Amino acid sequence: MAQETQRLWLTFDEQSSRQPLIYQMSRKFAVVFNIRNASVTASIGIIALELEGDREEIKKAVAWFEANGVQVEPVEINTIEG
Repeated sequence: MAQETQRLWLTFDEQSSRQPLIYQMSRKFAVVFNIRNASVTASIGIIALELEGDREEIKKAVAWFEANGVQVEPVEINTIEG
């Protein structure tokens, strides 16, 4: 199993931002998460999330987020670290 780290932007709409989706993801999939940045309002949530684990498990977690109405995009490294 190849361990890797992926950084993702998660965009939550008003409905999905009211759900504990990051917590649920952490219980369903064998990945470690780290919230790197977040901006949440009443109508939208944007979170920079780092996921570490097996590549296939990360893919499953991303697909699960998308199935739950979360838009997922890769982060360019310098947008968080810079």
